[in-house]
Amino acid sequence: MKQDWQQRTLPHQVDKVSIPNMHGNRLLKKGEAKKSRACFQHALALDLKNFVILNNLGNTLLNLNRFDEAEDAYQQAIAARPDYLKPYRNLALLYQLQGRTDDAIVAYRRYLDRATEDGQAHHNLGLLYMSKGLTTEAATAFQAAAQHLLATDAETATNLGVGYFYRGDLDQAVTLFEQALELEPSFVPARYHLGVTYVYQGRGQEAIELLEAVVAAAPDHPQAAANLGVACNTVGQPARAIAIFEELLQQQPDHPSHHLNLGLACQEAGFIDRAIACFQWVVTMSGAETPQARKARQALNDLGISQGAKEK
Repeated sequence: MKQDWQQRTLPHQVDKVSIPNMHGNRLLKKGEAKKSRACFQHALALDLKNFVILNNLGNTLLNLNRFDEAEDAYQQAIAARPDYLKPYRNLALLYQLQGRTDDAIVAYRRYLDRATEDGQAHHNLGLLYMSKGLTTEAATAFQAAAQHLLATDAETATNLGVGYFYRGDLDQAVTLFEQALELEPSFVPARYHLGVTYVYQGRGQEAIELLEAVVAAAPDHPQAAANLGVACNTVGQPARAIAIFEELLQQQPDHPSHHLNLGLACQEAGFIDRAIACFQWVVTMSGAETPQARKARQALNDLGISQGAKEK
């Protein structure tokens, strides 16, 4: 009789857990993270080791910027069911969003050991490697991403283009960014990356037109204004470039790339003393081995200024 009772009541027990879980997922998709959190906590009170609900709770906590609690929920989900893949990926994304690059790399590699065909995860790993200056590892990750991603939508085409850009295949990158814009003409990331690629190809005026559109459509888009300034300097508009970088430095006074690019624009405009001051600031303040410091030292050497020399 006991066995029969368990068989009769099992569906009821499953419903008691699954109903708040499904309701929580619906609320999370609607952007009501606080309410969804309450649903998942109610479901967990009925089944403390439910790995699916623990993962979903982690997603809600991530949306609420409660990163430590989200990390704990994902780790509990992994411990409860080591072959359930979602929390591995979500944990890697959490670290990436927090700027914990080393932890994110480890987490993505741990996930990709189990989910080798996730092209987006390979792409994210490639970006992390690039941020660390690990270009060989990044190229391998981007190549793996290209094997598993299809350019069927604007976002995926853009991601593939970014991978080719970092691997130095600018022509293929341009093709993919243009394909992304054919699929979705207003897709800002594709427009931005196409503009940056044009800068590297020496197509300065085309780059300016694209980056101006990005700045107009998404003024807070990372690095759009900075790359617009670089493009202006490359086509012989240093005065405009100087104005752009001066405005950027009002917002981010300690940003080494802005100081470096301001120096390059000043040099192009013939304001040599000011250019030297910018380059010296970068060498002194940004760290001896940063890419910006190396470029600033080279710029000073080209001007015949020894490292550490003072502005006249």
